[in-house]
Amino acid sequence: MTTKDTMNGILVEHVSHQYNGPPVLQDMSLQVGSREILTLLGPSGCGKTTMLRLLAGLEELQEGRITVDGRVLADGVINVPPEKRSVSLLFQDFALFPHLTVINNVIFGLKDWPSSDRRARALHVLDQVGMTAFADVYPHQLSGGQQQRVALARARGPRPRIMLMDEPFSNLDTSLRRQVRDIVLWVLQNSVSATVMVTHDSEEAMFMSDRIAVVNEGRIVQMGTPEELYKNPVNSFVLGMFGEVNRMEGRVLAGHIETPMGLVCAPNLPDGAPAEVLVRAEGVRIDPNSAVHGQVVTSRMLGQATLLHLDLEGSNGDPLHVHARVRDNDRTRVNQEVGLSLDDQHVFVFPLPDVK
Repeated sequence: MTTKDTMNGILVEHVSHQYNGPPVLQDMSLQVGSREILTLLGPSGCGKTTMLRLLAGLEELQEGRITVDGRVLADGVINVPPEKRSVSLLFQDFALFPHLTVINNVIFGLKDWPSSDRRARALHVLDQVGMTAFADVYPHQLSGGQQQRVALARARGPRPRIMLMDEPFSNLDTSLRRQVRDIVLWVLQNSVSATVMVTHDSEEAMFMSDRIAVVNEGRIVQMGTPEELYKNPVNSFVLGMFGEVNRMEGRVLAGHIETPMGLVCAPNLPDGAPAEVLVRAEGVRIDPNSAVHGQVVTSRMLGQATLLHLDLEGSNGDPLHVHARVRDNDRTRVNQEVGLSLDDQHVFVFPLPDVK
């Protein structure tokens, strides 16, 4: 991957924003280096797209400051218009002009370039995304994946300092999404742009990003590399953003919590403290030697893994429903009773408010 330049790029400082209601963004700060890809990951309505619109200049900044390469774009007094920000946007709906050919769509984004250089630059960026052969066709003659590649070429054409992407792959089917994602990542890694992407898809965020900012209710909950967030989530919300989890509750006794699936270590919590135990689906293992047993309710093969739904006896005799993602060679059948154990690297313990 190209070396990141953290001295240049986007700097967002203490940005808050609201419409006619509660705050959409609350004291948000972040930095995106030149050549870096940062993804804002979170549920719908958490403020991700509002941040993109503020970076693009499509919304007027109410509080805080945004700078790029040390230049103030917005601070409540200064508000540089979108066309002066060296910003390009890539949306899920492609936004190509239907009456223009592919190459003319790309040339349209180069209106500030010398006319003598526009066609050569357009052909160059089309070549980067493998679309030179389609230069003279119209958007309606292209597949969805091809249209997105043209949209990427148009966005990259003017060499923007800021690249913004709002759910750019959500309108593509699974196979096209993987193909286009690979191309977009390669192009961005070979550019000098500071890139901010918005998505609610954690797999997409992990594949595309140098760093991820998990956003909830207008605040950044945790920011770090994909590996840092996956292995060391700060709370249950962040953990839940990166895959399906099983939830149990209990109280700490001698550094452990007794759960229906066995004892779980809780070394940093005091005795008597209430806590939630969260286990990723891939952290539940089939273990013939375990004293904990569950009954298979459903079994669905998902390629190299099988997703199991299991019932076992929970606390106080109440039933507990558990999901497990196991290797496909861990053969099971519906109604079979199987031994279960936990993989510690996929088990997390977080404190709960004491409501005694």
